[in-house]
Amino acid sequence: MYGNGHLIRRTVINNGNEIPPLTPKMELKLIQMWLHGKSGASRRAYLTDVHHFLDFCQKRLDSIDLADIQNWDTFLAQKYAPSSRKRKLAAVKSLFSFAHQNKLLADNPGAALATPKTKDAISEKILTEDEWWMLLNTEPNRQHQLMLQLLYESRARVSEFCNLKWKDIREKADLSALVTLFGKGSKTRKVTITPHLWQALKGTKKNDTTGNDPIFLNLRHQAYSTVQVWRIVKNAGERVGIYGVSPHWIRHTGATHQLLNGSPIHLQQQELGHSGLDITSRYLHILPGEYGARYCKVQLPDS
Repeated sequence: MYGNGHLIRRTVINNGNEIPPLTPKMELKLIQMWLHGKSGASRRAYLTDVHHFLDFCQKRLDSIDLADIQNWDTFLAQKYAPSSRKRKLAAVKSLFSFAHQNKLLADNPGAALATPKTKDAISEKILTEDEWWMLLNTEPNRQHQLMLQLLYESRARVSEFCNLKWKDIREKADLSALVTLFGKGSKTRKVTITPHLWQALKGTKKNDTTGNDPIFLNLRHQAYSTVQVWRIVKNAGERVGIYGVSPHWIRHTGATHQLLNGSPIHLQQQELGHSGLDITSRYLHILPGEYGARYCKVQLPDS
């Protein structure tokens, strides 16, 4: 995968400490350490990005400099969408930062290169309440309809959704239900679904169902894969003439509708699993005019 001319290196001095040149085995171990603790999906994506970068450079990590990363960035700008370019650069910068901070590399060549700014396209992935009603009510398959509504109310990521089991849902005193999601960054969070949805879900539960059984079973009596859920959502959108709808669209849509209907933003932050309010606040800029004035209760007197 790498050029043989870069296998022999001198020892580098970093703050008086010697850092030996990386061997192929050491480089692999470094990458594994960097990936430790990340989710399965993140590990796969980051590993693909780093391998792509190293294949492009034909060097080992301790021989790469800023010019190599800039050359790769120029290539990415020509071949990839801005969001993909940004993700790939962020992965490589993260790897170099990790290696440098842990004194596994003497320098951090990625520090001088800023990741590109990309268009915030979240507003393009939000359905109106009328569109959502139409999408939901034209779904002919009752189980798929329940899946769509659970995605919408829970605002779960598709991987979290596919991992849901009956033991992850607990009924509350008001007959709504608390759903436990295990998701990104190995974090657990809880969200609430409406009594109407919970009662409908309970109606599908068989007598011999155990807590470890998936909530939804496909035709092979197995949990749905992420690909199958994507296909169900995509087909539901196309049925009403909306193309490109994905499970993440439904996550954005559910959060936006709850905010529009008065949900506190800090609650959405917690239930979406966002690290900060700055991320959740992006939803507030999606529909101009929907916030602020609509919540003013004191009105101007009639003339």
